[in-house]
Amino acid sequence: MKKMLTCILAAALLLPSSVFAADPQKPSNPKLDKEDVTSFADHFFQQKEVQDDLAGAILVIVKDGEVLLNKGYGYADIAAKKPVDPDHTLFRIASVSKLFTAVGTMQLKEAGKVDLDKDVQAYLPDLKIPNNTGFPVTLKHLMTHTSGFDLTDSMINPSVSYSLERFIKDTVPTVVQKPGEVFRYDNYGFNLQGYIIQKMSGLPFQDYMTRHVFEPLAMDSSSYMYSERVKQALAKPYDNTLTEIEQYGNVPDCMPDGGMFTTGADMARFLLAMTGGGQLGNSRILSESSIKEMEKKSVTIHPDMPGIGYGLESSYPQFYNGYTVVEKGGDLSGFHSNLSLLPDQHTGIFLSLNSDKGNLRSVFFEQFMNRYFPKTGNGPTFVTPEPSKQQLSRFEGLYQHLRTPAFRSSITATEGALIVEDLFGTHTLRQTGDLLFCDENGMPAGFKLDANGNVLYLSYNYTDSWLEKLPPPAKFKDVADDHPYAKYIYQLVQMGAIPEGTNFEPGKPITRSQFIGQIIPLLGFQLSLQPASFTDTSESLYAAEIQTAYEYGIIRGYPDGTFHPDEPITREEAAAIIWSTAKVGLGAAPVQAGLKTPASTWASVGVQFVVGKHLYGPDAQSAAGLVEYRPHDKMLNQEAAALIYLFLQNLLS
Repeated sequence: MKKMLTCILAAALLLPSSVFAADPQKPSNPKLDKEDVTSFADHFFQQKEVQDDLAGAILVIVKDGEVLLNKGYGYADIAAKKPVDPDHTLFRIASVSKLFTAVGTMQLKEAGKVDLDKDVQAYLPDLKIPNNTGFPVTLKHLMTHTSGFDLTDSMINPSVSYSLERFIKDTVPTVVQKPGEVFRYDNYGFNLQGYIIQKMSGLPFQDYMTRHVFEPLAMDSSSYMYSERVKQALAKPYDNTLTEIEQYGNVPDCMPDGGMFTTGADMARFLLAMTGGGQLGNSRILSESSIKEMEKKSVTIHPDMPGIGYGLESSYPQFYNGYTVVEKGGDLSGFHSNLSLLPDQHTGIFLSLNSDKGNLRSVFFEQFMNRYFPKTGNGPTFVTPEPSKQQLSRFEGLYQHLRTPAFRSSITATEGALIVEDLFGTHTLRQTGDLLFCDENGMPAGFKLDANGNVLYLSYNYTDSWLEKLPPPAKFKDVADDHPYAKYIYQLVQMGAIPEGTNFEPGKPITRSQFIGQIIPLLGFQLSLQPASFTDTSESLYAAEIQTAYEYGIIRGYPDGTFHPDEPITREEAAAIIWSTAKVGLGAAPVQAGLKTPASTWASVGVQFVVGKHLYGPDAQSAAGLVEYRPHDKMLNQEAAALIYLFLQNLLS
C-alpha cells in the first residue's frame, strides 16, 4: 500500500502547497561558498511557509571538489523532537536510487561485461521477455525509460518478502512499443537492470553496490536492504498532514529502482565523485567519459528540450536559467528527494525530505538557482509573426499520459498561442521554434510527429512520461453532442474507460463491476494476477479490476464473502469508492457538505466528499445551501461518467 499511486502523489508534489517569497536579502553578487550558502539555506528553512511544510530534511551542496554544506533541518522524529543528523539519520531516497543502479550498469559496461546496445535477452537466459515489435530492448533503453514495456510499475504486497529474482520473474511485462520510441517512466526497467548486474557480476545486487560503489566512496551508512540497523536510524515518514506513517520495507528486498537508504554525509561523497569526473580522492567509480555519457541527453522529444540521460532526467527545467542541469527525483510515501548536477559548474545539490507535505524541493531549487546561477539573456525568443489559429489547429486535442491514464492535457488553439488545460491549471503556450513552445512560467513544451507528419506526442509539465494525442472518439447513436453528459462520456471514451459501441444507454443503471472496471485502469494500476477474493467475481468481465481495487483497499465486499458484481451500484456506493481512492491514493482529507437527503452512515464521508468537491453533473441539485445528491438511488451510466471525469479533473484540488 505504501507505493500506491506514487506517480499521482509525485505529480501533486510538483506544486508547492504554499506561496513562497523570492529569495530575500539577496546580495548583488553572491558567492557560492560555505559561508554564503549556509546563511542562505538556514534562512530558507526559517521561512514560515517552509516551517509549516517541514518535518525534516537533509541538504547537501558541493562545488569544485569541496563540501559546502551537509546539514540537517527539522526532525527525524517529530514527537520525540529528535533532530535530523546529516551524518547518521537515514533517509529513503526513493528513485534517486536509480542513478546508483545506472552507475552499476556503467561499471559493467566499462569492464566489458555488458554492451549498452545489445539485446538484454543475451544477459537473461533464465527469463523470456515477450516482444513482438521486432526490435530488441537494450540497457540503453532501460536506463532512459524507453523500453516500450506495457507495464512499468508492479503491484506487489509489501508485506511479502520478495527476492529480486522472484520479483523480476513474477512481474515480467511485454514489449508493446518500439523500444527507444517514447519516454515512459519505468520502474521495472531499473529493477531489471539490477537483476542484470546481479547475473553478470555473480554477486547479489546489494553486495555488488556495496563493494563497487559504497565502499570505494566510504558511504558506510548506505544500503539497499531494509535491515534492523536501517530501521533504527531511519527518519520517520509523515504524510501531507504531518501525521506519522508506519515504516515499510522494500519490494523487492533490494529494490534497485528505489530502495536505497543513505545519509547526508554519504550523499556528499557521491556528489563529489559525480562532479569530479567519477573520482573521489584515490577511489574511482567511473571514468570521466562514462560520467559525461550518463549526463548527456540521450532521449528528448525535441533537440532544444531537456531530455533523459542514463539514470538522469529533467525535473524542473523552468528553473535552469539557461544552465545545463541534470537531475534525479524520487518519491515514496513520506519521503521525497532530488539530486541536481550542474556539470559545467562542478556543482551538486541533494535535498531529501521525510514528509509528503508541500514541495520544498522545487521551491529550494528555484531560489538556489536564482541566487547563485541567475538568468542570463532575455529568455525565450518567440516566433514572429505569431502563428495563426489555423496554423496551430493541428496541435488541438486531448493528450493522455502514457504512464497514468488519469492524467491528461486538453489543448485548444487561439490566435498566436495554444491553451493547455490539465491538472495544474490553465497555461498559455507560445511558439519558440518548430514543434517547440514555452509557457508563461518558462516551462518548455515540445511535440513529436508520426511518420505521416501528424502530431503524436507531447512533453510538457509531467516529469514522468510523455502524453499521447488521442484520436477523436466514435460517437454513440444515443448521445448527441448537445447531450448534457456528452462532455463527460466522450472524454472517457477517448481515454479508453468506456468502450466504443453503437449505443451507450446513458439512462441505464451501471453495475458495481462496470464502475470499478471504468475507474481502475485510468489510475495506472497494474491489474492483480491474484485469484478472486470474492466468491462471485471470478467469472466477471472485470474480475482483475475488482481484485485490484480490493487489494488496494478501495472496495470491500459483503460479510458472506461476495461482491455482487452485476448489481446496480447506488450513488452513495460510488461516492464511497471515489472517497476511498482519494484517501488511500492521494491522502485526501474529508470535506464537509450540506446534504438534503442524508446518506447511510457508512457512506456519509464519501458522499460529502463528492458533493463538497462538486463531482457531479446535472443529476444533483442545490437549493438553500443543501445539495440533493439522491444517495440511495441507483447510479446511471451518464452519472457515473460525470463522477469519474470530474474526479480525474480535480485530482490535485
